[in-house]
Amino acid sequence: MKEVLGTIQMVYQYLEKLGPKKSFQILKNLGYEKLLSLTGKVPKERLLGLTHKLSEALVVELVNKIPERILVEMILENSDDDLVYFIHSLPLDDLALVSRSIPPAEVRLLAASVGRETSVEIIKTLGVDKCVSLLKEISMKDFIWLLKETDVHAVLVLVTELSVVDCKKWIKSRGLEELPVFVRFFFFFFILKIFHKMGMDQSLALLHLLGASEMMGLSKLISEMDLTHQAVPSEVSEKGKKEKKVKKAPAPVAKKKKSKSKS
Repeated sequence: MKEVLGTIQMVYQYLEKLGPKKSFQILKNLGYEKLLSLTGKVPKERLLGLTHKLSEALVVELVNKIPERILVEMILENSDDDLVYFIHSLPLDDLALVSRSIPPAEVRLLAASVGRETSVEIIKTLGVDKCVSLLKEISMKDFIWLLKETDVHAVLVLVTELSVVDCKKWIKSRGLEELPVFVRFFFFFFILKIFHKMGMDQSLALLHLLGASEMMGLSKLISEMDLTHQAVPSEVSEKGKKEKKVKKAPAPVAKKKKSKSKS
């Protein structure tokens, strides 16, 4: 009973400090039960600080679109400044999807590692669906490691240009450890050219056949050749195409039997 009375008292203190207009709108649109439940799970100071920085319409939409359990976790895991920036920078539908798909603790880890601005840039550039799909294949810690070892811009360009299917193929076949080395050696736009020219399956097959070091060595050797004005001979390319086609042997023609003449 004491806990219930204490929670009710907190609700009234919370509404009183918000001011009559804002508190009335929030209470009217959310209802007493939702407000009572939320104020019992989030420290009053945190809730007040966050509500003061947002409009009553945003507060109501946030509570209605994000499940209470996840919203409480978001508030407890992230700072007010980070939360306000995310809320103002992303559409609430996207934010709700991110909050349901990526644990708030991992979002905090990303913001603490690369900054909230870069975190929002990653989500906006790749799209929420692609971010969620990729983070099912690798952990957030591995993703942050890749960003730091390579370059945010290079990673964004690579992942934007490649499909989720191709990204999964690379991760399952090669992992992430070699990727920063390849990006530094080839530059990311050369890697994209290779992937676009050969396709991910053939690129991975060639890499598996030669090995990473041999492929880099061979690429360096080819790059040192003076082939600027040389075009691929049509005879070679035509021959390659013909060899790919498997010719079927013509089916044997059945011989007609001669009919015996009547005596």
